[in-house]
Amino acid sequence: MSEYAPLNPVQIESEIRKATTKIAQCIEPASEAYSQWQLAELEFKKVFAEYFVSESGSVEDRKQKAVLNSYDAATAARVAEAKYKRIVDYQRSYRDKLSALQSVQKSVNAAYQAAGHDG
Repeated sequence: MSEYAPLNPVQIESEIRKATTKIAQCIEPASEAYSQWQLAELEFKKVFAEYFVSESGSVEDRKQKAVLNSYDAATAARVAEAKYKRIVDYQRSYRDKLSALQSVQKSVNAAYQAAGHDG
């Protein structure tokens, strides 16, 4: 929709349909990204714990060695988390757009009805 074009109920309904389609298209990728994030987080915790218990020295030394040795797993977990959150942000933006379109739809329908049209 153009910013300045007059709106009619058919145009708005089309935009609502597009927004709901985009929301639906985000569901499976969000679910998959969430699963990948959780698996990456578990892998990081496993790697960290394995290094922590296998190292010798003080608790702080073992912790630092575990952090250093589990860096790749930690990075993978953070990347997976970011991917999931980005998809959820897109989904949220489409829901916000849908909400705005529904508000516009009510206003346009009211204007059409006031003018004597079934909008």
